[in-house]
Amino acid sequence: MTRRRLIIDCDPGHDDFAAIALAVTSGVFEIEAITAVCGNAPLPRTAANALAIADALGTSIPVYAGAVAPLLHRYDFPAAFHGVTGLDSAGATLPPPRRPLAPGHAALEIAARVNAAPGEITLAVVGPMTNVALALALDPDIASKVRELVFMGGGIVGGNVTARAEFNIWADPEAAAIVLNSGIKTTMFGLDVTNRAFIDTDDLKRLRAAVPAPNPVADIIQFYSERSGDIAAGRVPGPALHDTCPIAWLIDPTLFQTESLSVTVETAPGPGYGATDADRRTWAPDHLPRIDVALELDRPRLARLVTDALVEAARRIADRR
Repeated sequence: MTRRRLIIDCDPGHDDFAAIALAVTSGVFEIEAITAVCGNAPLPRTAANALAIADALGTSIPVYAGAVAPLLHRYDFPAAFHGVTGLDSAGATLPPPRRPLAPGHAALEIAARVNAAPGEITLAVVGPMTNVALALALDPDIASKVRELVFMGGGIVGGNVTARAEFNIWADPEAAAIVLNSGIKTTMFGLDVTNRAFIDTDDLKRLRAAVPAPNPVADIIQFYSERSGDIAAGRVPGPALHDTCPIAWLIDPTLFQTESLSVTVETAPGPGYGATDADRRTWAPDHLPRIDVALELDRPRLARLVTDALVEAARRIADRR
């Protein structure tokens, strides 16, 4: 079976960690590169985290650092959720990487790899879209050469960082607007489905039991769980691993139901800044760009897929100790 060629653009991040683990352990991807962007933490942290994840999983995937800041927006990094490092743990941490970051800027690398393989590279974006927007600004022609783009961000039902805006889009709305207007074939996984993409207490117990201590994978997910307001409020029994959704869909599209919609990003200052608005009218103007939007998911099957990946990741890391 030919493996899908993939670039993962991310800001690790606990759910980014789960997404990378899912992609690596699935065996269905040829992961060309991992590109890091500022988002859940400053770029030096997210780039170091991405490299540590790739290395701990036993891969030689090159990791590139990208945008230090959003195009226009400035904000305080969300340490309350992801910790100071962006990948804080309740106990054991990932071992330090055994290799350096790859030389060069992530945006340049995205453009170069897409140009070298027109129609073959899928972009999975699970952080702010700054790197991809920069690549498009440098070379707009790559929009016609990307096989497709899948991303975690936005939401029709509302936001998490504000009443209307989800973090990944709110962190750099101008970049998201550039990407969604580029013409790349795109599928969106927003809070409409990702809030329901949780693993439960039994999944967490299975992950903890997968390997004897130290178990950094279980400890990383535990830290994230302990800071989940949804768990504390009793709305869900475990952590929502948002960023796993686009990777899971690439592995098995039957896990989700999607609908083609016109989606725009609010970039005007005010309470709607960073919101994604979907026009669900059947008579919406045809000239507006349309993307596929995930609206339903098979949560039990997704949780099983993700838990299997995390268990395998824990075992791989333990084997490398």
